[in-house]
Amino acid sequence: MWRVAVDVGGTFTDLFAVHTSGEFRRVKVLSVPDAPERGVINAIKKFLEEGIDPKEIGLVIHATTIATNAFLGQKKLKPAKVSLITTKGFEDVIEIQRQKRPKLYDFVGRKPKPLVPPELRFGVEERTTHTGEVLKGVNEKEILDLIPQLEGVVAVCFLHSYANPSNEKKVKEILEKAGFVVVTSYESVMERREYERFSTTIINAALKPLVASYIMRLENELRELGIEAPLFIVSSSGGLISVEEAIRRPGQLVESGPAGGAVGAAKYSERLGVEEILAFDMGGTTAKAAVAMKGEPMLTYEYEVGGEVHAGRLVKGSGYPIRYPFVDLAEVSAGGGTIAWAEEGVLRVGPISAGASPGPACYGLGGEEPTVTDADLILGRLPEELPSGLKLRKDLAMIAYAKLAYKLNSNAMDVAKAVIEGITEEMARAIRIVTVERGLDPADMVMVAYGGMGPLHGPELASYLGMKEVLIPPGAGVFTALGMLNTDAKYILSKTAVKNVKEDLEPLYLELEAEARERLSEAGLEVDLIKRTAEVRYQGQGWTLEVEVPRPYDPSKVARAFEELHERRYGFTLEDEIVVETIRVTAIHKIKPINLVPKRVRPEEVGETEMWVLGEGWVKGKVYKRFYEGEVEGPALVVDYDTTILIPPKWRAKALEDGSLYLKRS
Repeated sequence: MWRVAVDVGGTFTDLFAVHTSGEFRRVKVLSVPDAPERGVINAIKKFLEEGIDPKEIGLVIHATTIATNAFLGQKKLKPAKVSLITTKGFEDVIEIQRQKRPKLYDFVGRKPKPLVPPELRFGVEERTTHTGEVLKGVNEKEILDLIPQLEGVVAVCFLHSYANPSNEKKVKEILEKAGFVVVTSYESVMERREYERFSTTIINAALKPLVASYIMRLENELRELGIEAPLFIVSSSGGLISVEEAIRRPGQLVESGPAGGAVGAAKYSERLGVEEILAFDMGGTTAKAAVAMKGEPMLTYEYEVGGEVHAGRLVKGSGYPIRYPFVDLAEVSAGGGTIAWAEEGVLRVGPISAGASPGPACYGLGGEEPTVTDADLILGRLPEELPSGLKLRKDLAMIAYAKLAYKLNSNAMDVAKAVIEGITEEMARAIRIVTVERGLDPADMVMVAYGGMGPLHGPELASYLGMKEVLIPPGAGVFTALGMLNTDAKYILSKTAVKNVKEDLEPLYLELEAEARERLSEAGLEVDLIKRTAEVRYQGQGWTLEVEVPRPYDPSKVARAFEELHERRYGFTLEDEIVVETIRVTAIHKIKPINLVPKRVRPEEVGETEMWVLGEGWVKGKVYKRFYEGEVEGPALVVDYDTTILIPPKWRAKALEDGSLYLKRS
């Protein structure tokens, strides 16, 4: 049987398929921004054209950007209208938000516009305490009287419903009988902090019709192709979730694609025995960086969808908070399609991308703006004809850069070099965010470079950062799709506890575990492993640190783990009481690892090139076809179906048993 994974990017849609025999196939097609499911189907059709029987496909995994793009204003991806029913007096929580200002010194700056307008926010007489005691139940007549005023999807968010959701359950029952689609906060996230919980619930409500429609269209088209295999979606934590769970809590799909790549890189490096890696993904639109330790990417529980990004960082307060686990990524506008331009005689690179249409000038599809890919081509870093069949027009790239050079009073070659220098520093900034700013030295790590442009720019970037080792996985240009095939199915549940660490929290963990098991079983999956964690703080602290929790619950071990992490993170500990704010369980269904069996192809020289390398200048190098046995010395280019690999001077590339290329600097 075949396992197939498809990742939709801003420029390309990538497919990686592997057979139980170890045989694998790769497909790369242009994305269809207005209808992303078309790109998925186009990639699968191209795969089937190779003589594959649709009935031999046993699993389909998909990573999508539909949730993110809906909040970034992409055409034809409009979030649904939402009405909010909440505790009377709390209608404006989503308007007040937090004290954080997106731009500290901008006196006329505004916070993001609430997703629910004032006329669709309704307060009802009900009240539950933080301990779960219901002081006032829901009046059914009051809810029925609201029905004529409700529009779209209804979000129900009551005060302290994480402690006792009975009032929310009653409202949901009443409104569903009246024909409304209802999303409640207790089903979205069982954690305190009203604004974050309300925001997460409203985001789920706004995305639910869009995501449900998208998944249904995709499933229908797969069935029309004769594919009966189950479909799973990659969540923002990097785990696989069922289509039912994706529709139930669609906020989990934000950052779906990048998460799949980071988790894939983590699992891939674990199998090679590498404990600390820097996952570097450079595609056609953006470049992303993440850190993984011992086979697991670092996670964060603070994310804002639809917000601004500055120098790779999310600007706090500029978007809508969402309380789900996310792979801790830094992302910058630095991809192959990133456009270079002039502003008052100064060279700028990004943030606008040429995307899939019209693409870089050298694609010959109507693009006239100079991009990073055009710079690579005219600097001899890309062949003019790629194995995928795409022919690159060097003459069009030169024309685009000549026009830009004229505005800058320079020449095309020097401008192209400056673009490579600028884009390298921009990507280095993203890497420093996930390493240096977290007390980690990138020079101590191994870079895993992937994406269509990652293997071309990754080794050069590694040299720039003082790194000495780079791994290029097989199928690097579509590695996010490959990585998704090594991702486990996960169901993550959390609940606010606010208990002294010395209290017995075992019953609470068992309750969450039972629900997580039930959710996985609904998807037809068995639970192979359950992980426990807790968000812990000192009494009086505002935020928390996450630590692992043993089974059964052991207060002394949890307290010790927290103090050790606090000491490592902040350099001190306190004598104050330790509080467990939130408990969390992750139910995992282990996906059988795939084993690739590449053909043992030795290096075959197919040409020479004079290319410009950052820090080295112009060098003469050889061009090889992708090889899976043997080694070559840099400077060289290795041309693969889906990417081109740069081996800088003083670097050597060696093929490993699994088909990876291991690059090491002397």
